Amino acid sequence: MGISVVLPIAIWAAFAQTQITPTDRPPFLAEVLAISDTSVEIAEGNKLSQIATGKLRRLEFSRAAASSDTGVAENAAHQTTLIDGSTFQFSQVLLNDGTAEFQLTAGPPLEVPATSLHRLQLQQLNEAQWTQWQAISQSRTAADLLVLIRSAEALEKLEGVISKISAESVSFDFGGQIIEAPLAKLAGIRFFSSPTAGVNSASDARGEDENMRAKLIAIVVDRGGNRWLASSIGRARGSSNIELQLQCGVPVTIPLERMREIDFSSGSMQFLAELEPLARESTGRFELGVEIAGATSLFGARVSDQRRPGAMSLGPSLEFLGSGAVEYRIPAGFKRLAGAVELRPSGSRFTPCRVTIKLENQVLWQERLSEVGKLWQIDTEIIPDGRLRIEVQADSPTPVGDVVLCHDLCFVK
Repeated sequence: MGISVVLPIAIWAAFAQTQITPTDRPPFLAEVLAISDTSVEIAEGNKLSQIATGKLRRLEFSRAAASSDTGVAENAAHQTTLIDGSTFQFSQVLLNDGTAEFQLTAGPPLEVPATSLHRLQLQQLNEAQWTQWQAISQSRTAADLLVLIRSAEALEKLEGVISKISAESVSFDFGGQIIEAPLAKLAGIRFFSSPTAGVNSASDARGEDENMRAKLIAIVVDRGGNRWLASSIGRARGSSNIELQLQCGVPVTIPLERMREIDFSSGSMQFLAELEPLARESTGRFELGVEIAGATSLFGARVSDQRRPGAMSLGPSLEFLGSGAVEYRIPAGFKRLAGAVELRPSGSRFTPCRVTIKLENQVLWQERLSEVGKLWQIDTEIIPDGRLRIEVQADSPTPVGDVVLCHDLCFVK
């Protein structure tokens, strides 16, 4: 009798403590009654209302309880990434007949078609191994890759076909020979992703291109730190679960008591790479003494779409090849600039670069990028209709590897 009374109270309390952050007013607490792709129904005291998801930044559930939970480390054992970029931790995975069944670290079992898997990281890796694993897991491949731990300094990849995963080993077809590889010896598995991977399952079956990718509605984070990229989201009145449809077509059910936040800001974003710049400048690299038609367009800012199977990119990014600058007019209604920057040289050598962001000629944000593999996060206030300028300047007059990637840089309402 005690349990039947306590559980509904706990669920009600979680919703009563939901912090709602809209785009047009300060955050406030309210009870969330229902959720759909287009709106969220709430109760503030005795007043019922609906907020369009396009006017929401996020919902944060049961903040006091969630504060004790830690997110999943990027380099963590037993971690899965799907082709749409969703990531989650598991305690066990079994794969047979084209379907993987995961026992999540916390939550109900989850079934995922093998075609929706991008990679499994099975061990926590040291720095040398982690660098190699990142390169392997993000590479293009024409087959499944089995990634073995050869030493503390080296990983080795084998190309073939994954046919089965049991509790102890992976069955791997390597050139017609079936290998039983112990899970304990593997850094992870990189699954083959077709060029159309990342679209929803119905489109994928028809072989349609990536332009058919299901629209991102929200990014859902649970109390285990798992991140789910949802193309559909719902919670009926009185239900104790949130129902998701991921961008890759996989259905996911999350109990209310496991919810941390729902980030709707993707619906209120404007990616800078989708806007026409007011001005664009670049620094030439060759002192030839003659004018070469089109040379300046080779350097400076350009659009770089990082949306690939397994990547967390939400939209097109900006890439600076060498020093340069680009300016934009901030659209009406947008109040923040968000994203991240990193050095992305094509080889091992690079020149540090300074990135400066100015608003109406006043420095808004500035960092010196001096190492590879690190993201510098950007989240700062801006002024609607203001003039925003992004400058990249290499630290040397004869730079090398001075490529700066601005991940998902966007204006947010």
